[in-house]
Amino acid sequence: MRFLVIALLGALAVVSCGKKEHASATVADAPGATALAAPSAAAGAHGSGSVANVPGSAGAGAVAADHRKVVRTGRVELLVAGYDEARRKLDALLEVAGGYVDSTRVGRHRGAVSEATLSVRVPSGAFAGLLPRLAAIGEVTSEISDAADITDQYVDTEARLASGQQLEKRLLELATARTGTIDQVLTVERELARVRGEIEGYQGRIRQWSDQVALSTLTIELTTRRAELAEAAPPSLGAQSSSALRASLDAMWGLARGLAVALVALLPWLLLVAAPIYLAVRAMVRRSRRSLPPAIARPPVAAP
Repeated sequence: MRFLVIALLGALAVVSCGKKEHASATVADAPGATALAAPSAAAGAHGSGSVANVPGSAGAGAVAADHRKVVRTGRVELLVAGYDEARRKLDALLEVAGGYVDSTRVGRHRGAVSEATLSVRVPSGAFAGLLPRLAAIGEVTSEISDAADITDQYVDTEARLASGQQLEKRLLELATARTGTIDQVLTVERELARVRGEIEGYQGRIRQWSDQVALSTLTIELTTRRAELAEAAPPSLGAQSSSALRASLDAMWGLARGLAVALVALLPWLLLVAAPIYLAVRAMVRRSRRSLPPAIARPPVAAP
């Protein structure tokens, strides 16, 4: 048990050292970090922003800005004359920008496309230049863009990933040695499984963020203009009469079909109601015949 406690304390010490080394390495690996080491230490740990604010470090500030993780998204609504032509122009713009259509949802009305929603992915460097070019496709009725800086979360997750990998390496050494009791070995293996789960979560989050940073997401809504109604000549008297007669016949036919359907629907209920009434009337007739005198009940037979 003493060996296990010492081993876990050593692993935690390695993790804390790894976090400090990762933080210092992040700043030291940036271009121009050697010349700015003293001003950064005097200013305190403020991340990349402190490096950019040091007087005379315009070049280093530009490099630090290039390494920031920014997720860009946008939404544009376009009013176009036709979907097919607008889609061809959009595909041409995406080909030049190096993007692609990720998903499409198209709505149709009377066989023609009335509206469509397209989700496109474009490289983050071409995102700002693509927005003004969309005006060549149709009339821009709405435009929204957003940029979310996730640098702090990204760096923190990278540090947690590095610390988890160091802890995993230490736990693997303990699990391979298999010294101690069975309970101690099982405790190390359970801790190793937990750490591996955290590592996979960090790696998945970093991959997702890297994809969102590299490729911006733009949602484009295309709405087609409604065709103007042509002014038609007033119909003639014969056309109006024919239309009225046709409408009257259609109404009569619809009424007849409705009555037939209603009769068929009510037939079981009529039988259900009529059967008791018929039986009751029949019983009353029989009782009335039995109560009559025989002469009335049976008329006399005429003599030959």
